[in-house]
Amino acid sequence: MEENLQAAKRFFKVMTRDFHTKLALPKSFCEGLVNVKKSAIIRSGKGSWKVKVSKDGNSMACFEKGWGDFVRQHELSVGDVVVFKHIGEMYFNAFVFDFTACEKEFDESLAKTNEGSNNLEAIKTNAGGSCHDSDNPYFTITIQRHNSPTSKSNWVHIPAEFWRSNCLNKKSSVNLSDPSGKKWLVELKFYESAGNNRAMMSRGWRQFYESNKLRIGDVCTFELNHNPEGSTVASMNVHIFPASN
Repeated sequence: MEENLQAAKRFFKVMTRDFHTKLALPKSFCEGLVNVKKSAIIRSGKGSWKVKVSKDGNSMACFEKGWGDFVRQHELSVGDVVVFKHIGEMYFNAFVFDFTACEKEFDESLAKTNEGSNNLEAIKTNAGGSCHDSDNPYFTITIQRHNSPTSKSNWVHIPAEFWRSNCLNKKSSVNLSDPSGKKWLVELKFYESAGNNRAMMSRGWRQFYESNKLRIGDVCTFELNHNPEGSTVASMNVHIFPASN
């Protein structure tokens, strides 16, 4: 069961059987899509998920690989309803309701304490096993005070599993591409703290932050799209999801 709301800007899907690994999007919504990408980003109160998108000969699109992670993390069951808000290209905000029609509440404290990502399982699935992984690995953060120019630190922590599996310790900087396509060169720093090796984005991050008018509570997904062996510079696309007012 599905229904389009507000000129296909929003639609909802009722979870029926066989929703655990694949979810078909409404026909009328699919007909309005142009240049469908091979993946989508779904954001909820629990974090952000990268999901593979398939399209058949009838121009119908489905969420596939990665959707199962979203299902498990949100404990979806038959009768639950997910409302999707399409916010451009293949980016969606998702709101989950149970069979009583009440919105499910999720503990966001884990997202705030896990700076690297709101969804550790998604990081483990998508971080990649080597420098030559075919899928684009990514990590997600929720902007906090220490990420902002008002903080003396003003840095972005990179999850250990992410930088290790993608050999970022061999890089000295990263080119961040913002949603407009503008590139920002940001320095990478590696250091040891409490016996653990850590990595962060430092010099150059402030300029990216201010130019894109980021705010505390915004969600940023960093997608590694170019990581040439032998080069000291990697490249990432940054997808920005503004915090709800």
